[in-house]
Order: sequence, then C-alpha cells, then structure tokens
Amino acid sequence: MSHRLLPTGEAFEKLKEQYPTASLEWLAEMAKALGFANVESFERSMATFGVRRQVNIGFPSIKQELTILAAPEIKIKPIKQEGKRGQGDEVHLQLISDCHCGLLTPSYNVRVFKERLEKLKQTMVNICLLHRKMRPIRKLVVPFLGDQVQGEQYGRQGYVEEYEIGAVEQIYDVLVPEFTNFFVNLLQVYPSIEIYGVEGNHGNIQPRSQTISKRSNWDIVFYRALKEALAKYSRITINTQEAGAQPYQVIEVNGWKFLLIHGDLIISYMGIPYYGLERKEMRWKQSIGVAQPFDFGLFGHFHNPNFLWNNGIPTYINGSFSTDSRFPLMRMGLRDVSAQWSLFVNQKYGVTAQYIISLEGKLLQRREG
Repeated sequence: MSHRLLPTGEAFEKLKEQYPTASLEWLAEMAKALGFANVESFERSMATFGVRRQVNIGFPSIKQELTILAAPEIKIKPIKQEGKRGQGDEVHLQLISDCHCGLLTPSYNVRVFKERLEKLKQTMVNICLLHRKMRPIRKLVVPFLGDQVQGEQYGRQGYVEEYEIGAVEQIYDVLVPEFTNFFVNLLQVYPSIEIYGVEGNHGNIQPRSQTISKRSNWDIVFYRALKEALAKYSRITINTQEAGAQPYQVIEVNGWKFLLIHGDLIISYMGIPYYGLERKEMRWKQSIGVAQPFDFGLFGHFHNPNFLWNNGIPTYINGSFSTDSRFPLMRMGLRDVSAQWSLFVNQKYGVTAQYIISLEGKLLQRREG
C-alpha cells in the first residue's frame, strides 16, 4: 500500500490532528475505511509524512481521588527531668581476681601491679560518685576470686624466668601492704567495707595430686595476713574462705545471693570454657544451691572478662591484672585482658549497673594500616 490512499487537503490535516493520540480501535476503523490492508500499513504510510503516534510506555492513567490522612493526635505528657533519688541504697560490688603478684612478663611485674591497683581505686571512686547522684551508696563489697598470688610451683605454674619474687615476698612485701593502703584510703568514700575471698589454683603449695593438706593455699595465707593488717579498722570486715573449707562462698549483697568461685575446675572444650561453665553452674544450682541458694555467679581464672546468662543465672567472669601471660594464650588462644568488673546492686532490682574497668588503657586496641 502507498500513501496515495490517504486523503488530501483539509481531510488530511484533520487526520494528522487525530492520529497521534488515536486509540487502536480508531486506527483499525480508519485503516479499513481508507482501504489499507491493516493498521501497520496505515502507520507506515502516515510515517512517510512524518506523522507518528505518541506511544505511552508508562502505566495507564488511572483517575484517583486524593485522600489526605490526618496525623494521629499527639498527647504531650510532661517528663520530669530531675533525677529521682530513692528505691533504697545500692551497694558497690567490686570484683578483684587474678592479680598474679610476682608474675614477670614483657608487660607485667610488681611495679605495674601497683600502678594498676591505683588505677582501679581511682576509677572505682569516680564511678561511685557518679552513681551517688542517683541513689545512696554507703557500702563497698569486694570479693577476691583467687589467684592474687602467682605462687611458686616452678615448671607447673610457670617457668622460673616468669617469677619476679617468691610467694612469701608476694604476700608480705607487696599484696598485704598494697591492699591495706587500698582499703584504708577507700574508707574516705565508703562508710563500710566488706571483703570476701576464695582460693585460686596458683595459691596451691603443690599440685593438687601431691598436696597433703587442702589447707595449704597461698591465697588463704594472704587473706589471713590482710585480716590481721586491717584488724584495727572497725568499718572493714573480712569474711574469707576458711582454710580447708570448700573452695567457694555464697555471700549476700543487698538481699541478693552471689556464688564466689575461682573457676579452675571448669572443664574447657576445644579451649573454650563457657559450655563447661554453664554445665557446672547449672549442677551447682542443684547441689550447692539447695543449702545455699544463689542468684548470681562470680568467677575468675580465665583472664578474659565476660557476661553470660546461664539459664536464668547472670554470670560474671572477671578479667585479670596481668598481661602477656602464657595461660590464656596457650589454653584458649586469647590474650589476657587487664580489667575488672564493677557492679552496683539494688535491693529491689539486683544488679542495676555494670562496668568493665580497664587497667591498662583501652579494652579495644585500634589497628594501624
């Protein structure tokens, strides 16, 4: 077909106006009326005159009524912005464990221990003063969770090069004078201080398989010596594990019960202690907890601070004072973290705040490059 079938004059001008926006039905009728074989030949003929249809490639236009939705009603209720003091006193619960006094590593020795103990004291006080703006804090409770001493089982607890001083010097030349100074100075901040303590494996005089008496533990010796040193301070009480007793304590802090145990008897699987800890703690809940129920678990030993929720038992694993020791690196593949848990215990709510106090600087080290 050719364009000769198209009309001329005014009829063609009118066709050009209608054609671009015409419907397919109109095109089919017009193509038939003009004698074209089909719509496509009609379109080709119109195209020779530069007339083309306007193809709409979008969505078909749908006429819609715009509905404006009203915003929901907002009720402004005044918010009291002053702090509310009340809900009873809170107790500052400061965990201390794994001082390993006497251990010698590239980054840890007796001098560093003293520096980190001073940093712990200053940070404790800063946190306590902050919390006193919310609730009264009149008591400090310190559970020693074992391994305050490095001991002196050469070849078992460490190589001879890893001991700066012996066990007697660790206790009487460093730990007792340093912690006596530590607690007496804190009496300026806390009206009363309670101290508890359990033994750690580094306090063992000999390997467990060779120990004649379970009373022989350097941690227990340290606690007794510290008790004598603080005896004249009536606002400080020490209730540590008795020699030969079970290696744990259950203590009450502001109405809540805490299990204290070092944790060296926890069996690790593939170097990871948490599964073994969960199993053992659940069993202790049904054994120790029958006569001495407890709400929280406090552990040391693993040199890496952590918090676990063991089937309803909030559990705190403390860090250490030492750094670059072989135990966590070789046993778990982790470097030890010089940090200690600091908790606040409310009579109604239990632990209301928890802090990890870093003793060596930042807990996370920025990687360069």
